[in-house]
Amino acid sequence: MCIRERLYIEKREQMKIDLAKSFEEQQRLKEELKKEELKMEKEFKDKMMEKFREDERLEQMNAQKRRMKELEHKKEIERLWQEKLVIYKKQRDEEIEQKMKADEEARIKEEIVKSEKERLLKEHAELLEKYHPKAAAIEKTRYSTTK
Repeated sequence: MCIRERLYIEKREQMKIDLAKSFEEQQRLKEELKKEELKMEKEFKDKMMEKFREDERLEQMNAQKRRMKELEHKKEIERLWQEKLVIYKKQRDEEIEQKMKADEEARIKEEIVKSEKERLLKEHAELLEKYHPKAAAIEKTRYSTTK
């Protein structure tokens, strides 16, 4: 097996490993976000129920009014929670989008640096070969295997 094939196989294996790691990380983050969301929902609803219960005790309503108020409170809690959830999801989506943009910018920057390096090596290949033939040979090998 030649160096080019071995490098190609190593590169493919590394890509598979990176993809698997990325998938596992995304699944872990998704699970964490779901747990966090459920925890936030429970805490929020518990606090709101306690507040509304206290309000009811202070007003000392009769049984029927109390039941009706509790239903209203539950509806209001659910409505408030839905509003809060929409805001939370929007913020989370914005954070994900920002991370994706940053990753894409880093990838583009890396490609530009690589292409500039290759351009400079081509442009100054004669000088490099003249003053440092060993480095020139290494770069020729490296350049020819990456293409």
